[in-house]
Amino acid sequence: MSTRKKTRNPLRRRLLRELLHDFGKYLVVFTFIFATVAMVSGFLVSDISLKTAYDESFEKYSVEDGHFTLLMPAEEDFFAPMERLYKVRVYENFYADLEAEDGDTVRIYKMRSDVNRTDLLEGEYPSRLSDIAIDRLYAENNGISVGDSMIMEGRRFRVCGLVALTDYSALFKNNTDMMFDANQFTVALVTDSRFDVIDRNALRFCYSWINDDRTLSQEECGDKAGEIMEWLAGRTVLTDFLKRADNQAITFTGTDMGSDKALIIALLYVVMVVMAFIFAVTTSNTIEQEAAVIGTLRASGYTRGELLRHYIALPIIVSMAAAVLGNILGYTVLKDYFARLYLHSYSLTRYRTVWSSEAFWLTTVAPFVILLAVNLLVISRKLRLSPLKFLRRELTHRNKKRVAHLSHRLRFLTRFRLRVIFQNIPSYLTLFVGILFANVLLLFGIMMAPLLEQFRVDVLDSKMADYQYILKAPVSTSDAKAEPYCLSELIDKPSGEEIMVYGLSPDSQYFTNVSDVSVLSGDVLISEGYMEKYGFESGDDIELKEKYSGKTYTFRVKDVVHYPASLAVFMSDTSFREAFDREEGYFTGYLSDRRLTDIRDEYIASVITEHDLVVIADQLDDSMGLVFPIMGGFATLLYMMMIYMLSKLILEKNAQSISMTKILGYSGREIGRLYITSTAWVVIVSLFVTLPVAAVFMRWIYGVFMLEMHGWLTFFVAPLTYVKMLAIGIVSYLVIGSLQYWRIRHIPMENALKNNE
Repeated sequence: MSTRKKTRNPLRRRLLRELLHDFGKYLVVFTFIFATVAMVSGFLVSDISLKTAYDESFEKYSVEDGHFTLLMPAEEDFFAPMERLYKVRVYENFYADLEAEDGDTVRIYKMRSDVNRTDLLEGEYPSRLSDIAIDRLYAENNGISVGDSMIMEGRRFRVCGLVALTDYSALFKNNTDMMFDANQFTVALVTDSRFDVIDRNALRFCYSWINDDRTLSQEECGDKAGEIMEWLAGRTVLTDFLKRADNQAITFTGTDMGSDKALIIALLYVVMVVMAFIFAVTTSNTIEQEAAVIGTLRASGYTRGELLRHYIALPIIVSMAAAVLGNILGYTVLKDYFARLYLHSYSLTRYRTVWSSEAFWLTTVAPFVILLAVNLLVISRKLRLSPLKFLRRELTHRNKKRVAHLSHRLRFLTRFRLRVIFQNIPSYLTLFVGILFANVLLLFGIMMAPLLEQFRVDVLDSKMADYQYILKAPVSTSDAKAEPYCLSELIDKPSGEEIMVYGLSPDSQYFTNVSDVSVLSGDVLISEGYMEKYGFESGDDIELKEKYSGKTYTFRVKDVVHYPASLAVFMSDTSFREAFDREEGYFTGYLSDRRLTDIRDEYIASVITEHDLVVIADQLDDSMGLVFPIMGGFATLLYMMMIYMLSKLILEKNAQSISMTKILGYSGREIGRLYITSTAWVVIVSLFVTLPVAAVFMRWIYGVFMLEMHGWLTFFVAPLTYVKMLAIGIVSYLVIGSLQYWRIRHIPMENALKNNE
């Protein structure tokens, strides 16, 4: 024993030979782990780098702690007492929304040097009356370059530069919008001289403030914002008030980055668990094939620990090599690709690559621990058998192995294939789990495009009217078809999410369902999305509160309405006025199927059209359209790898039987019908069984995903999606099956002479 330990361990000499013998298996696993780690590390590095730049931008560019809008501009020194009392600095931040020639909205600001400073990404800042610097993302989405022209309100502007406004990292036109819109809304800068000639009626008198104390917590900032709002409400007319924590244009980006990171890390770990079990199953198969050798080594004095370290060495070496090289690729090449994905969604300032130790731990150390733990668990259990059992090839912890009885009424080929399946149950169970996981990924990659299209159709089918006017003050119109309605934006008290509360005429020509609750004060209808997102049922109470005063209202849910455009509550206009203590005849806007031409622009707060209703689907399609095909391709590769690895393992376990059938005169095609068809049965059954299970998993994951977002898109899987998934799975197996048929043809007949029993 002591002499053997002083010499070089001969088991190490087998590692290279085993690697070359199973080169195909290790190459496939190496490639998959390499690609997965590269993708995840590239994503994490870009996410951490961009998130760092985003977090640093608040101080670097003096991003506001909040803003408010007044009905009229404040007099000079009006804010001086407030600044001294609450230790803040207030800055003028007026803007105007102009309509571009193609109907897009361009929000114009002056050049800003004290608050919400801008990052110039390309070109130069405006210096002439005709110059305009626009948001980089909007320009990218609309094919606009520096030097191009834009026409707004009949005036021609020259795009002199592309910029990122730090208070618009997500291009929300209104804070109540379900989703930002980087396609038909943008922010821009012009010279002071150009801004001064904008029609005064188009101006919004916005002011931003910054706290003097930069160390305040978010809770303390919120308390101060509440005090500022009370001070202003008692001295002027507020038309809008928003602290930074509630400003989606500023905070949505940071929230979304955090949720993406958790999802990607979870994906990595699930893949690593699947890879670990594949390694464990294939290594267990190797142990079974080398049972006599292991028995001899154990009888010669080798310990279980030495054999365990030997059989676990290659999986760990291959995995670690793949993880390290994947990190190198992720840090160098893929980080830029994933950064472009983020920059295709958000208007971010310039960033520098942050070499994060967190990404290395998450993508290398943690997967190593997972692989080591799973392999240790499975392989150590296999090696607990005594040397005598290994020599006798009695590789089971049970004293007697029971053979399943198969009826002789079954055809011979059917019984043979069933025996193949029963002999390889662990491998097929791993295959089943892998197909389930792949189906979940594939479902996500395929379902989203039809889901977004269905959402568009549902929204347009259920819209109230072609035009929904929201007014600053009640004004009359001569259009007989224009129907007044009431609207209030409240907050769902438990979740803090914005809820639109409508008061509609009981005999409304645009929204007929409201008659159901016209006489029952306190009863309301809620939108289907509101019900699904928070699990409400008929008879439940919902608590809503006013955004600024905090006053609370309780309503009872009578029924649900199919209105996917927003999270909304509906009641009669009479009930609305009673609930919110409004005078008779009060209204906030009009519903109309045509544009109202006799209402002056200064009285219109906003006009909601078809585009505004479907903007969430359009923006998700635009920002995540590149991700969906990646997920589908990733899932397809996982299918093919799993099927290849485990069908190869099954052929290796049955190599002696295959050789014997060749000696008996069976052709390669006939043998393929026995073994490849057996796996085909399992694959097809797994595909059909996992489809509904994957749908259940996906519905749960989707619900968690949507809870992090504003608004709601109803879960929908188009029937054709399942057909596509089945087709992808079957075609993938046909490709892999042809490779395995080639392997069967090259199994030599002399294998039948080996004593494996």
